[in-house]
Amino acid sequence: MSPDGIVVDRSANTLHISRTYPAAAERVWRAWTDAEAITRWWGPEGWAATVYEMDVRPGGRWRFEIAPADASAVPVRSIATYTTVVDHRELAYDDVFADAAWQPDGSGTFPTSVTFTSAGNGCTVSVAARFPDGQALQRAVELQMADGYAEALDRLGNLLDGPSSTSEGETLMSELSTVTSADGTTIAYKKTGSGPAVIVISNVAEDHTGVAGVAEALSKDFTVISFDRRGRGASGDPQPYDPAREIDDIAALIEVAGGSTALASGSGGCGLTLDAASALGDKVTGLYLYEPPFIVDDSRSPAPAGYVEHQEALVAAGRRSEAVEYFMTEMIGVPAEYLPAMKQDPSWEAMVKYAHTYAYDGQIMRGLQDGRPLPADRWSIETPIAVAVGGNGEAFIRAGAGALAAILPNVTVLTLADQDHSAFWMAPEPVAEQVRAFLLG
Repeated sequence: MSPDGIVVDRSANTLHISRTYPAAAERVWRAWTDAEAITRWWGPEGWAATVYEMDVRPGGRWRFEIAPADASAVPVRSIATYTTVVDHRELAYDDVFADAAWQPDGSGTFPTSVTFTSAGNGCTVSVAARFPDGQALQRAVELQMADGYAEALDRLGNLLDGPSSTSEGETLMSELSTVTSADGTTIAYKKTGSGPAVIVISNVAEDHTGVAGVAEALSKDFTVISFDRRGRGASGDPQPYDPAREIDDIAALIEVAGGSTALASGSGGCGLTLDAASALGDKVTGLYLYEPPFIVDDSRSPAPAGYVEHQEALVAAGRRSEAVEYFMTEMIGVPAEYLPAMKQDPSWEAMVKYAHTYAYDGQIMRGLQDGRPLPADRWSIETPIAVAVGGNGEAFIRAGAGALAAILPNVTVLTLADQDHSAFWMAPEPVAEQVRAFLLG
């Protein structure tokens, strides 16, 4: 890490801080845009960061708190709203200090830009924090804000220099490769195992780590690619969202796999999997779908009218936790009295982080959860398809599996004994064994 410098530009009321790291721009970018990774270095030495929200896209928010480990000072809370996001090149955000209720404290807005410039085998990070006037800049200098930034960037250097296997956060920053999709968006992926290729497609509100169990189980017999879908993890999220671009992402990953691959997914990811198989033809050698949540009759209530628009409105208003509540109660059917206990589990914050993806998958699943027959003209797929239903699964899931078998020519409906809807995540070995038997005969 090169120390570079700190410049106080009083003519422009701006602080400039830069550092050069012996790490690729993709890895340094990950350190700035992954909520778990940034908690390991953000803030001055001796301070700890907690990230409550990190939605890295224009209009998205980064909401965090930093506090000294020895409790020698009160916590500092900030809300940054992203204005520019260019993968691996530039972040810009408007930063405001917040009170205990997460309301702006009235001290003003501080536009900040961060650029990532490749430098040989490394990357130079340049931070420019702009202040509304000279008085605000002087106050920042007196509060040693530049020194705090410098210490944080030093901590980032220590993280990047450390062994990639010493902690979960460092592993997150080093284990992923990237591919560029047709529209220029960066898609992060993990490739493991050997043998015939399988791409595992994650569900709503999860990144590639959500399917880590089944990916690991499959890697004993397959070359497995799991990836961060758009708007998740280290992958980009250009706006407006378009479901067709997710098919382009899978096409790019198929090239990584060697030009052809099977696809596997569970629950809400099954709609995208079918769409991709239909669009990509003989590049897809087989499909395994675990409990696609199609609603094709009156065996359960359909998706609420205006579901996608309501989710988009909640996220736009910053009511991300409410968006998760809406999904849980209105789509999944979780009783409202269960929500307080669910919110105590760490998985709730992970879902809040990806709350915007409920609307994304809602767009993909339109017409598949309305309580009406599946559209006969949406998919044209000749490749073999396994649709698995848990032996303890719900009746509407089995009805949906039968409906898919009725409209496509090469569908086999399987039962995974003694399992329910969670098996794709909670029972990866039995799922992998079923995938193995179907794809390898």
